[in-house]
Amino acid sequence: MTLSRLMVSARIVAFGFICISGMQSLSSSAQAGVVYGNLGASGTGLISGTNTDYDPAAVTPNIQALAQGFTASGSLDDRQVQSSDIGLFYDNSLTAPLTVSIYADSSGLPVASPLYTSSSVTVGTTAVYSFPFSNAVLNNGSSYWVVPEGTASWYLASSTPAPQNGSGYAYVATLQKTSNAWSGLAPSGFYSVSINAVPEPSSIGLMAAGTLGLGFIGLRRLRRG
Repeated sequence: MTLSRLMVSARIVAFGFICISGMQSLSSSAQAGVVYGNLGASGTGLISGTNTDYDPAAVTPNIQALAQGFTASGSLDDRQVQSSDIGLFYDNSLTAPLTVSIYADSSGLPVASPLYTSSSVTVGTTAVYSFPFSNAVLNNGSSYWVVPEGTASWYLASSTPAPQNGSGYAYVATLQKTSNAWSGLAPSGFYSVSINAVPEPSSIGLMAAGTLGLGFIGLRRLRRG
């Protein structure tokens, strides 16, 4: 084998390692991670001892529901929600199947019906509960509202929610519902929440196709060289 062929082969092998490294990077970025919340970058932070009761059947001035708003900004791709972790309490001796919903935003308020609703989770004593979602896509640049459904108490964390792991997601506000209408700001903006998400599958496919395309182009150029 001539020296020039050996050099070309070495360059092809090196480029192959680069492509493999790129694909591994894409795979790593597709792992579930916390993109937003106030329970830390890993979603394992502590909740406080303060909570707010909500009950859809409550009579004014009692709160019927609470909504925590955020904007899915700062990312180049859409994200698919894997789960939302929230600190809740239902009862010390009884349990109830509860869900969490994600609502679209309309002029700074949640729309009438949820976009996505989690699978139900059995809630009892005070704890951080993880509510799994399926096919819940957050579009980059859009605003959403996280709303625990049913009757329970939502526990606070130590601060307002914030972007996690470089997501760029932004806190909007926390609202309360009374008399069947979103009536203003809630008693606090510190309600505990953590949103775990991955790049939306079509975004991953586009990135992978781009990486492979660059690989084929580079390989052809190396062979011609």
